[in-house]
Amino acid sequence: MNHIILTHSDLLTTLADELPCNKQRQSFVQGLLHAYKLDQQVEILPIIPIEWALLEQYHDTDFIKELQRPRDDLDKQSEDYKEIMESVSEEFEGLGDKEDELLDDSNDEKYGLAFDCCPFPFMRYYVNLTAASTIQLARKIAHSSIEIGSGRVIGINWYGGRHHCHRSKCSGFCYINDIVLGITTIRKMFSGNVFYLDLDLHNGDGVAEAFKYSKKVATCSVHRCDVGFFPAGSGKLEDSVSGMYNVPTKRGLTDEGMLWILQNVVFHLIDKHQPEYLVVQLGCDGLNTDPSNEWNMTIQGYSETIRLLIERVNIPVMVLGGGGYNYTEVAKCWTYVTGALLGYSADNFDEIPEHKLLDHYEVDGYRFWTDSNLQSGKMKNENDLEYLQCLQKHLLSL
Repeated sequence: MNHIILTHSDLLTTLADELPCNKQRQSFVQGLLHAYKLDQQVEILPIIPIEWALLEQYHDTDFIKELQRPRDDLDKQSEDYKEIMESVSEEFEGLGDKEDELLDDSNDEKYGLAFDCCPFPFMRYYVNLTAASTIQLARKIAHSSIEIGSGRVIGINWYGGRHHCHRSKCSGFCYINDIVLGITTIRKMFSGNVFYLDLDLHNGDGVAEAFKYSKKVATCSVHRCDVGFFPAGSGKLEDSVSGMYNVPTKRGLTDEGMLWILQNVVFHLIDKHQPEYLVVQLGCDGLNTDPSNEWNMTIQGYSETIRLLIERVNIPVMVLGGGGYNYTEVAKCWTYVTGALLGYSADNFDEIPEHKLLDHYEVDGYRFWTDSNLQSGKMKNENDLEYLQCLQKHLLSL
């Protein structure tokens, strides 16, 4: 029997809603989970602030100093400044801000704090709690795996999955690499191998870079790859080596294509590395309803991928969030995956329950399932069997 742990923090939900690329998305996710009462069926793990030094287990010290630097004028631009200020003052009491007169805005671009990762209100607190969410879940899974004995522990953290951030530079809407910090935490608690699987539309370059030379952590990223597609120049098939696998797809990947890759490539790689711990990044910007418009994936396709994956391995699993820019569909996808891991079926999801953000589902007729999210997208699937077999042959030869 699976024991499910789900992270939650009212403060981190509020702070994540400030993200320029994901304004209010976290409230959609947490709101729908609560509306379906899924949070009552799991063990909730509260997220609390951590010592800033823990972020330096991977990240460069000066980079963390820059992220930690107070930006009071920017904080005051938040519509909820007073309420957030009261909350962070209470929760972060004793941790303090990094006071360093040598740091100013002139360093922002050096550390990637520009363009797609521009500074935003209360950024430093968001960074701390996002890192904390995955680090603390990793610890909790490890302890729970020992405590429950015969059962299997699955931890879910929809706040996490920020896979593009590098050791000393923000990238791709990712201000901290909570995944690397989480895996580093796991490695301190487990002696065995860790397998990381990234199912986001975009290559998990930051995680792959961090563990490229590790003999204990294998990374595998299934992603869209093309000239100029973010992150540009990364994720090519020929860049794969044993322990760092790129599965580059073309436009139009379907549920069936993803499941073929899972069963004919990923399962073999997992068998090869014999992990004792599995980490999955489940960005859902590959949904056919996502504005990215690159894959034909459906909510049920993502959920089936996770179900088969977890059914295949009998080890602790940590599932993280990631990309996704149609917020109601992201909320539906991650809510459905959470429910599926609890044994719920599609029939358990019909009318959207009453909750604060219900009006945003009016366009769907207040229904969970719509013609759009039940059916595969209409774009041509360029990932034919011959191409998929080519990927398989190369990756399994490494």
